[in-house]
Amino acid sequence: MNYGLEGEREFERDPDLPPLRRGRQRHTRIVVCIALAVIASGAAFLWRGYGDALEGLPIFKSEERAPQAVSSKAFQEYQQAVAMNFGRDREMLQAQDAEIKRLSDQVLRLIMKIDSLERNARDAQAAIGPAPKPAPKQPAAKPAPRISTGGAPLPSTTDEKQ
Repeated sequence: MNYGLEGEREFERDPDLPPLRRGRQRHTRIVVCIALAVIASGAAFLWRGYGDALEGLPIFKSEERAPQAVSSKAFQEYQQAVAMNFGRDREMLQAQDAEIKRLSDQVLRLIMKIDSLERNARDAQAAIGPAPKPAPKQPAAKPAPRISTGGAPLPSTTDEKQ
């Protein structure tokens, strides 16, 4: 089967020319350019339509506000409130530290008890020693065959059991 087109000749490229760009790269560039154009036109539309409205927002106002004056009595009350809060926080942290110390001591005691129990269990296991091996089973003894010495027939085994 020949898939070639008749009348087509194979084209030899000039080695001095740069390689042809692939269509995928060209399509990507076109899509990027279109996206940028859409974004730019949208921004221009918003600026044109709502540009004056943006100036009315408080964030865009350039008024400088003077700091409000506070009386010295109000400032001292604020300092005392902050100092009381710090003192209360310090007491809470000290109580928390004491509780953590108590809990860590409890954990340490529990770890020591577990270690001693494990040591006692190992010592008891060592004192008992390994378990004795069971004696091998001996095969059941077969009854010796009976032999008739006088020529008389031997009684059957069912007769003996009765």
